[in-house]
Amino acid sequence: MNPQLIPVMKGIINLESIWRRTLKVMGLYNQWLFWREQHWPTVKMKRMHDLYAAFIHENSLCFDIGANMGSRVASFLVLNAKVIAVEPQRKCYRQLQLIFKNKNVVVVAKGVGAINETRNFYVADDTLISSFSPEWIEGQKTGHLKNNKWDTTVKVEIVTLDTLIQQYGVPDFIKIDTEGFELEVLKGLSTPVKALSFEYTLPHQKGKAIECIGVIDHLYSGNVLYNICRDEAYSMYLPEWITAPDFITQLKSDVFNINNFGFYGDIYAKAKS
Repeated sequence: MNPQLIPVMKGIINLESIWRRTLKVMGLYNQWLFWREQHWPTVKMKRMHDLYAAFIHENSLCFDIGANMGSRVASFLVLNAKVIAVEPQRKCYRQLQLIFKNKNVVVVAKGVGAINETRNFYVADDTLISSFSPEWIEGQKTGHLKNNKWDTTVKVEIVTLDTLIQQYGVPDFIKIDTEGFELEVLKGLSTPVKALSFEYTLPHQKGKAIECIGVIDHLYSGNVLYNICRDEAYSMYLPEWITAPDFITQLKSDVFNINNFGFYGDIYAKAKS
């Protein structure tokens, strides 16, 4: 780079940083991100669109379980889908309602699990890592999230995926990101859908990912294929989709570790055509 351009680039970066901070203080940052996704998407946003376009088409029904601030909701809407966004955190719920007002989105202020019940929800200092799972939280406290805190506990109503399907219909795609509660979410599904994804976390919940595959494979009677996407890569790791036995072999191997797949990512399952 030309040395004379360095001060100019630094100035641009500083202006962008000030712009982002200002929007966050005003509570408008996520609305701005959604506008950008629609009109001026970043490379990352475009990669996300391309990834989900394999599962979502115009008028597809999607469930976003653990919608948080709606990054996936925004991507699904760009693909002209209808979205049921389920999010137990009050702060996120309010943002979702604000961001996607008058859009093809229904926001549900609940959790999702194996049975309809009320459970403790552990609210973190970062909304991205709040969870229903004490086991998952304890694992994170000894790992890369050891500086975070889960100081607030609230009671939250939980429904099953089956209950959501009864109310809204069978989705074409389900995205599950519930910070260690993915297995319980999957246990509440008795209707196979075209495709779904669930988050994995490493290293201490490697076994849970394998259990999730077992639940999915039983539900689909083996007529399902799998792939995996590391954290924010937005591309499939495997060149071809594979069956459960082959996929579990991959997950049990030394390849499935933090160096190759990060601290988290998503496993995808799709019904055999």
